[in-house]
Amino acid sequence: MQAPDTPFNETQRLAALHALQVLDTPVETAFERMTQLARDLFNVPIALVTLIDEERQWFKSHPGLDMTETSREMSFCAHAIAHDAPLVIEDTHQDKRFADNPLVGGTPHIRFYAGYPVRPLDGMAVGTLCLIDRRPRTFSERDLKLLGSLAGQVEELLRQHKLQVELTRTAGKMQKEQVLLKVLHQGITDYQALMSEKRLWVFLMEALRELTDSDYALIGEVMPTDTTNALKIHAITDLSWNEESRTLMERLRNGDMTLSNPNSLLGQVFAYGEVIMTNNVGSHIKRGGFPPGHPPLHNYLGVPIFSSDKLIGMYAIANSKQPLNQALLDWLQPFTDTCSLLINLYSQMAEREQATEDLAKARDQAEKANQAKSQFLSSMSHELRTPLNAIIGFSQLLGKGRRDPLNEKQRRQIGQIENSGQHLLTLINEVLDLAKIEAGHLTLSIEPIAMANVIDDACSTLEANFEAAGITLTRMPSTPHRLVTADYTRTKQVLLNLLSNAIKYSDPQGNIDITATQLIDEMRISVNDSGKGIATERQHELFEPFNRLGAEHDSIEGTGIGLAITRQLVSKMHGRIGVESTLGVGSTFWFTLPLAKQHDEPSNTSSNERVRVNTDSQRSFKLLYIEDNPANQRLMEEVMKDFPSIQLQAVISAELGLDIMRRSTPDAVLMDINLPGMNGYQALTVMQQDPLLQSIKVIALSANAMERDLRYGLAAGFCDYLTKPIDIEQLSRKLSQLLNAAPRKEL
Repeated sequence: MQAPDTPFNETQRLAALHALQVLDTPVETAFERMTQLARDLFNVPIALVTLIDEERQWFKSHPGLDMTETSREMSFCAHAIAHDAPLVIEDTHQDKRFADNPLVGGTPHIRFYAGYPVRPLDGMAVGTLCLIDRRPRTFSERDLKLLGSLAGQVEELLRQHKLQVELTRTAGKMQKEQVLLKVLHQGITDYQALMSEKRLWVFLMEALRELTDSDYALIGEVMPTDTTNALKIHAITDLSWNEESRTLMERLRNGDMTLSNPNSLLGQVFAYGEVIMTNNVGSHIKRGGFPPGHPPLHNYLGVPIFSSDKLIGMYAIANSKQPLNQALLDWLQPFTDTCSLLINLYSQMAEREQATEDLAKARDQAEKANQAKSQFLSSMSHELRTPLNAIIGFSQLLGKGRRDPLNEKQRRQIGQIENSGQHLLTLINEVLDLAKIEAGHLTLSIEPIAMANVIDDACSTLEANFEAAGITLTRMPSTPHRLVTADYTRTKQVLLNLLSNAIKYSDPQGNIDITATQLIDEMRISVNDSGKGIATERQHELFEPFNRLGAEHDSIEGTGIGLAITRQLVSKMHGRIGVESTLGVGSTFWFTLPLAKQHDEPSNTSSNERVRVNTDSQRSFKLLYIEDNPANQRLMEEVMKDFPSIQLQAVISAELGLDIMRRSTPDAVLMDINLPGMNGYQALTVMQQDPLLQSIKVIALSANAMERDLRYGLAAGFCDYLTKPIDIEQLSRKLSQLLNAAPRKEL
């Protein structure tokens, strides 16, 4: 095997590659669609966008190939880069350089290769667009020219990727940058939808008008002719002033006529590729005469659109509200590049209708990826909750120490175990909460609640945390007695998030103040800490998911999504949230909730509510627990020791549970979902179809804790659906509701 040579300009070439900031980035739809188009055009099983790094070749897009990178030593594309020219190998078995290459003898069994260098920056060849077949084939000059044209589009995509990265970094600096980024993003990601009829052109024209505050705009394709270029207008702002001009405008919009006069303000652009800019149309030497009634034009900007060195289109604006200058032209360059990309794609798709269907398949793959993400979240939740069930459950039982009290040191150690387990559970729930909110599946119970009760509840929950950190908590002034309309549990979650952050980021022996102020139609709750504060220029990043403002590099735990969830929850409850902070002094995080009407009654909801199971010695209850995890069985046995009236029987499978139910009917059943053999849903179906078993109440107890899992479980017929880790208080409440109503049985 012949290893590829090193290009003479390797240092500059690698600098250009890394400047693109594209290596090891996620899959992007635009690149996937481009390689899929190449596969279909050339009828090959594999098409790749490759990037040649110092020691490897990495694939930005690789349909038809499972691997994402190979060593540079065995790379075919590295040979094309070394010679900075297209490389075609019609039969690798006949080429001594590649006959013994591992990629020929092994996966992907290359017999044919054609690679065209891509040079997106400063003419540096950073990679290729390549085609691979598993059988020999010929490759004509026309094929090579077409491959080169597609490679040019890959160059545009790479430049757009770099531009989008750079734009993203500066998007928050000014509103107009935000508008441009929105246009670029929609143009790149939604171009499939924009390609139908005239929507692409109208989208670009209207975006151009918005970006430049202009009254008029047009955009079109440059059409080469035998003599000079002509312009086919695809979208133009209506300039008509009478019936004749309206007919002319309609013909221009429909493509029934082209413009060919090179000696005009438009012609200088589409004929010669020049930028024409004037803030005084009347005095410009290329201005033609306007017929009577023509709307007045004060300023004008015409910009050519190039693909590599080829003039492919142009756009123009008139009567802009801002001055036309080089700064505006430079700022519009990303838009111009996006136009170049989209015009090329439009032309290719117009020639091949089949490409539209292929792009639809790419969209379907994206939907499958979203489904895979949801499945991953569900699986992750289940796999982590199962061991947490035993960790948290047993630590709670040991901490209570009702039968064998622990000493002070042991209680602290058990407390650390439980706190760590609860912290991990919080992280899991935060990820799932964010996923639910983004998917629009979050359900809230909005009702009048007393904010004072929520504050009491949250402060009580974190009492140990305040003491451990040596932080003084002050509530001043007194909480107003007016009620707010909100979800009690989610409001407590908001307050817990803000208080927990205040504790984490406050100095030891610091102070935290909670204030509640009644405004005109809302209540404002503020959490003030004496921490190190947050720089003003970074405060807008606080509510971004996974952004911890550098705290990920210190010892403070967290995921960086707590505040993102908090903002979403407050918004869902029709409130507002914000922050005020001074470096070295501290921070105040505040949120508001709508005030309830004066006559509304408060909800009695409280997460500290405790319910006792009736332990009347004259009543006994038979509880069947179907669970295959031994640790979870032992935990339930320990929990039930506090309830002497309950006779617990645990079995490891649904089949055994059904057999026991038929021989001795229990009062209630706790059923895991993921069981060996018959699962929980299948067992429930059997019970529902058996007259002897269909009246037994069945509670699902599962580590499947996604919102859809709960909805599906209740719809299937479980009387309730509890999630792991077990909430002992919640379990007691559910058992009380079921078992206290069961028939009286003598012990």
